[in-house]
Formats: sequence, structure tokens, C-alpha cells
Amino acid sequence: MNKENQNRRNFIKGMLSCATVMASIKPNFAAIPDNHPVKKYKLLWTEKLQWENVLDITKVDGVGEFWDERLQKAQLMLREKGGGVVFFPAGEYKFKENIYLQNGIILRGEEPQTTGQRGQSYSLRSRIEFPKYVPLFSGSGTPVNTAFKGILSTSPADDSNCGIVHLNINRGYINLGTGENYRCGSNRIVFGCIFRNAAGVEPGIPSQKDNQPGWLRYTNKFRAAIGLNVYENAIVAQNVIPKSGDDNFIMREYPLKDRKGFVIPFDIEFDYDNRPGIYVNHYCIGGAGGTGNDGTPETHPWGFRKGIIIADNYIYCTGRCAIGFCGDSVLCSGNVIRFAKDIIRPTVTGIHCSYGSSTNDNRAMEMRGWRWTIKNNDYEVYRNLCSDKKYYINDGEGLMHEDHCNSTIVDSSLISNHGNSYLSIFHVGEINGLYIEDNDISVAHRIQDIYVATPRHKQPGDFPIRNVTIVKNITRSNGIRVYGYPSEKVVVRDNKHIGEKPGVILNEANAELNNNENYIVKTP
Repeated sequence: MNKENQNRRNFIKGMLSCATVMASIKPNFAAIPDNHPVKKYKLLWTEKLQWENVLDITKVDGVGEFWDERLQKAQLMLREKGGGVVFFPAGEYKFKENIYLQNGIILRGEEPQTTGQRGQSYSLRSRIEFPKYVPLFSGSGTPVNTAFKGILSTSPADDSNCGIVHLNINRGYINLGTGENYRCGSNRIVFGCIFRNAAGVEPGIPSQKDNQPGWLRYTNKFRAAIGLNVYENAIVAQNVIPKSGDDNFIMREYPLKDRKGFVIPFDIEFDYDNRPGIYVNHYCIGGAGGTGNDGTPETHPWGFRKGIIIADNYIYCTGRCAIGFCGDSVLCSGNVIRFAKDIIRPTVTGIHCSYGSSTNDNRAMEMRGWRWTIKNNDYEVYRNLCSDKKYYINDGEGLMHEDHCNSTIVDSSLISNHGNSYLSIFHVGEINGLYIEDNDISVAHRIQDIYVATPRHKQPGDFPIRNVTIVKNITRSNGIRVYGYPSEKVVVRDNKHIGEKPGVILNEANAELNNNENYIVKTP
């Protein structure tokens, strides 16, 4: 072979090698965005982020098919300039390991071609791919650390002014967490992103104590697709967590224990959609199940942080809690929540069979803290079938503030929500300021559509209910219950029941009733 032909072959070989590395990247040469993407929400702190300081990741040197090294370099280059945006042009970017987001850095993809889309139809052109978990059903199974990656904080206690915008993320979650003693950074953002197959692995499975085979895996009960902890200021908005499950896998002959300790084999699906959707500062701030004192800003200051907005997201779940938060003056507005119907859930723990008394924590929303506003949310939530395939698991709440790891209620509101399961203010230790207006609620089972109650107790007077207004709501199933003593300024008026039979108002708080339509009033 002459030298000219050899040089030509080497050139072609080099071009093919470069094409292999860049095959998944198809830049459209769009202008690098330097605008403020969340201006709609009029938050002063987001305007101070370094949107104009942008670095195109495709211009950063690196080798190989994975982009881990290039992103690390890009973040360091921006850190030297006081922070900024790492821009991902349209295309696919493969990452082998977790992405560790640094202080002052925002990862941003190209803006969607169409605006206003929600749910399954929403699409983005900048795609991040994490490794797929390929199960091995023998021995110790495929190591968990080969997959289940995500976007994490480099220094959870300090990283601030950071987040992700307009990225389509497959097989990865985001968890900007907290350090010791609940320390964490401020000004964190997750905006306009897509999360598919976003789940973690339950750390207690396989259980050696229960002699489970080493290859078993179960979906993490508390790993949300979007998880943020902040000292102050977070916005989680316009994200889509669509139906995924294309990476689900079936584990045959999965051993589960029944109530008598006998082992029964089931076919169990590792379900990537059986996970919480969005958790923001989802702390426990009181006694479990009402066993301890309710949290206050003095006893649990980390549970009453301010500046949290969760808005205009679409969340699909087969189980767990779609949105959970804790804070002071949280705004949770305009979210669409959809659960799958009639999912069979043989276990909620990965160890024991499920029964009607089990819970998978299926609920649309879990509120903790004071002065929250829940507004214009649209939800459909369903219970899963338990292991006998006959009975439903004991959950399926709509919008719920319960006396479990929680505070009392202070100056909070539920306005213009639409859903198929009840508004549940469940046995809260004290209510002082609650406004419920213009909600349209139906319930599949026998509890009231709007349920507001402090606990029953042998000593009346321990759990007061004050300054509660329930006005202009539509109930479609059972009606309204309000309970508490002593009571003061409790008003139920101008509500309407739509159904074949009249609804019931259970007035157990000496409430003032006015102009309610199609209800029977009972005072137990």
C-alpha cells in the first residue's frame, strides 16, 4: 500500500472514530440561549442567576462516547467565572456515572419547539441517557451500581444557585439533597425537564434476615424522581414525569412472606413508576402517627423554610405520593397528577405480602408545614390491588395534611382543585386558619369528599378548630365532615352536592351552616 492510500485510510478511520463519539449528538446550530427561562414566575432570586454566562458542552475537549469528563471540565471552567450555564445542544448525551452538580451551575438544554404541552406529548431535544439496568436472575444479580444514576449535589450543605432546565433525562433522577443537621444550599431549580424511568433501588432488598435471593431488587419507596432540599427558594415547575416503564422487568418466583410467615412465590415487577414524583423539603416534623408533639418553627426550623414553588408539573405514578413538601408558605399550583388504575401490588415492602390494611402511600399530595396554598391542581389517584387481587390497599388519598410527622395547620388554603379523592385534613392536632373554596371533589369510597377533623380524644378541648371556612365547593360522592372542639368561627356555606342522593354534612364543630344545596345535615 502506497503512502497516499495509507494516509487516506487513516483519515477515514479517524473520521469514523469521531463519528462514533458524536453519533448521538446532532446539533441544530441554534443560538445559545442566554435568556431567563422562568421569568413567568416573577421570582427575584431567579433573575440573579448567571443565565448569560453560557458554555456549550460540545465545544469542550474530551474523548470517548461518554460525556462525564467534558461536563466536569465545563463546570470547572464556569466556576472560575463565578458560575453559569452548561448548554446541551439538541442531541443525545450518554453518562456513565452520576452527575455531580456544582455550586453556581445550571445544566440547560434547548427550549422545546412547542410551548404549552403537558403530559405524554411534551418533548425535548436535549437528551441525557444514564445506563440501563440489565438484570441477572441468579447469584447476587447485576450490581446496582451499574445503573440507577442521577444528578446529585457535589456539596449538599452548600451548593446554591444551581439546577437543571429543559433536559430530557432517561434512567436518572435528580436529588439535590441536604447535609448534616439539615444544612443545605439555596436557590435551586428544576424547570421544564422530562424524567423517564426515574427510580432508585430499595436498600433493604434483598433482605439477608429473610433469606432472600441476592438477585432480588425492589423500587425505592422514598427516592423521588425530583428531589430537592433547600435552605430557601426552590422552584420545581413545568416538568413532566410521564408514563415510562419500558425498563421494567419481571422477577419470577419472588418469595414473599404471608401473615403466618410462610413463603409464597409471586411474579414481581420492578416498577420504575412506583416511586414518589416530587419531594421538596419532605421532612418529618412531628411524631409518627400523632405519637409526639407537632412540629413548630422553634422545634423543627428546617421544616418551615420559605420560598418554595411547585407549579404546572405533570406527574404519572403507579404508586406512592405524587407530590410531597414541607415548609412555610409553600405554593403548589397548577399541577396535573395521574395514577394508573387497578395495578396489582403483591407487596409494598419487597418482603411481605400486601393486604387490605397495607399502604403503598398512594396519594396525590402530602402537605406539611404552615401557610401552604394548594390551588388549581387536577388529580386522579387510585389505590392498588393487594396480593389476593380482590381487595384494595388502604390509601388513595387526594390532598392530605395528616397528623403524622407533621405540624398543626395555620392559615392554609385549598382553592379550585379538581380531583377524584378527598381533601383530607386528617386528625390534625390543631387547626387555626383554613380556607377551602371552589373545589370539585368526588370520592370512590365512603369517606367524605371534604374531611376536616382534629383527633377524637377523651379530654375535650385538647384539639381546637378555629377560623375555618368551607365555601362554594362541589361534592359528588358523600359530602362534608368538620370536627373539632373547642370550635370558633367555623363556617360551611354555599356548597353544592351533585349526585343521585343528597350528600351529608356532618357538623361536629358547631359550624355555622348557610345556603348549602342538596345536603342532609347531621350533628352526631
